[in-house]
Amino acid sequence: MAAEVSIILIGERAEQITGNCCRLGGDVATLPDNQAFAEIKDRQQQMGVLYRVVRRCFADAIATRQVTLVQVDPRNQLYLIAKLVRDVWRFRPGFRMGMRALFQCFSLPAVIVNGRLVSQADEIMTPDRLCHAIADILSKKVEAQP
Repeated sequence: MAAEVSIILIGERAEQITGNCCRLGGDVATLPDNQAFAEIKDRQQQMGVLYRVVRRCFADAIATRQVTLVQVDPRNQLYLIAKLVRDVWRFRPGFRMGMRALFQCFSLPAVIVNGRLVSQADEIMTPDRLCHAIADILSKKVEAQP
């Protein structure tokens, strides 16, 4: 039986590289460790919170395979593109929404539910909003069954 809800959390790039020519938030060499790349670390933590909350709230649905939850490192392009194409093909969100989801490999972090982009880098989704979206999809599936 295929999952009724497929969630893909595309995280921030884990690597934090800078060279001598770049100045990110000031001179990285003179910043305290907790301030270097603070914005990136904050987004990584927010995506981790989303993952944990969904795992906790939908533990039964995940165990029965009604919900699949995948957290993907964007450097894993081969898996990520294949998973996005599969979800867009399976759930058929429409051409425009499907293309937006497929091109999320380049705008990170992002949350994709059933082949639809629901959150992107400029506004990371709150755990409450994501859980309500998943619950709505699951309740519609239950109502549709005879």
